[in-house]
Formats: sequence, structure tokens, C-alpha cells
Amino acid sequence: MRRSIPMIAAALTGLLAGPAPARDLAVLPVRMLDTSGEVADQRAAHQARMTQMAADLTRDLAGRYDAIFEIAPGDLQRDCPGTDADCLLQLAERAGADLVLLPSVIKTSSLIMRIYVQIVDVQTGQIVQQRDLNFRGDTDESWIRAEQFLVRNLAQD
Repeated sequence: MRRSIPMIAAALTGLLAGPAPARDLAVLPVRMLDTSGEVADQRAAHQARMTQMAADLTRDLAGRYDAIFEIAPGDLQRDCPGTDADCLLQLAERAGADLVLLPSVIKTSSLIMRIYVQIVDVQTGQIVQQRDLNFRGDTDESWIRAEQFLVRNLAQD
């Protein structure tokens, strides 16, 4: 089988370049915007789910990065109370991360939820990965399944 010179050159370049550089990922706390207008106060349940989702993302993405760690909600509030993008990148960089995962959940109703995630290079500010996924229901189980689906979806890149 005859191969073209460009294909061989590309393969050799990949071999000579060696493995990809080490990448450390910081996971920011999950933020939530609830526009559902529901009467019941669900702040405590939502806070617990957001905390659990950040911990689960940290655990479940660990195999894809050299190091992965959570930025504590208190550190985020203290260092970047306005959630300015530059501040978030600097916070992640100070923590030792090359990349930062920015997760947000929007609740439209008790049945319609959406999770937005960006993984951003802290040096360049460039988005490395981005996802916008819908999930149904506002229960512990639906949040767990959404996190698991998100991790599988991110692994496809």
C-alpha cells in the first residue's frame, strides 16, 4: 500500500513531538440561575446538588488530567465576588491549574434544566471545550445523571 509523503510527514511530526504537555484542571463551584418562579424555597437542596456535582465532576474527570482539584466556594467568593472572567482565570492559575472548568446550571422549570460548561485555558483565555446540555427534572437523581452524561460527552473530544 502506497502512502503519501504528507501522511508520513504528519505521522513523524506527531511522534517527534512526544506526548501532550501536562494539564492540570481546576473545577470551579457550580453556579445556578433559577428562573422557574416556583414558590417552594429550594435553595438548600440546590446548594447541596451544586456542591455534589462539583465534587463528582472533580472525581469523574480525574483520569483525563494530570491533576484535578476543586476551587472551594469560599475561595471563589473571597477572591472573585463579581465572577469577572479575568479574575476567575487568575484564581485558577494561582491554584496551579492550566485549565479551568466553569459549570453553570439554569433552571427554567421543575422539568427543564440546562447545564453550560466551558473548559478554558488559563493562559490564553481560549475555550478548549464547551457543552450546553439539557436535562429533565430537578431531583438528586436527575442532577447525578446530568453530571455523568456531561463527563461522557466531554470525553468524546
